[in-house]
Amino acid sequence: MTASLSELDSIYKEAISKLPVKERIAHCEHLIDKAQHNLMRNKAYMNENLRAQLITIMEAAQQEIKLLEKR
Repeated sequence: MTASLSELDSIYKEAISKLPVKERIAHCEHLIDKAQHNLMRNKAYMNENLRAQLITIMEAAQQEIKLLEKR
């Protein structure tokens, strides 16, 4: 199972998680877009560890969106 976004991102845990649900979802969507952009644009230069970290962040953000949408 993927780690939660709060476990991976201290800023999300300490600040973003206190915002209303709509803003939290928007933040997660932005994280996903940013990670996808970095993966596509820099994949020729990216090592496997960094690639795996970006994928983990995307998965955690997707998981967080699903949890938030159930509220």
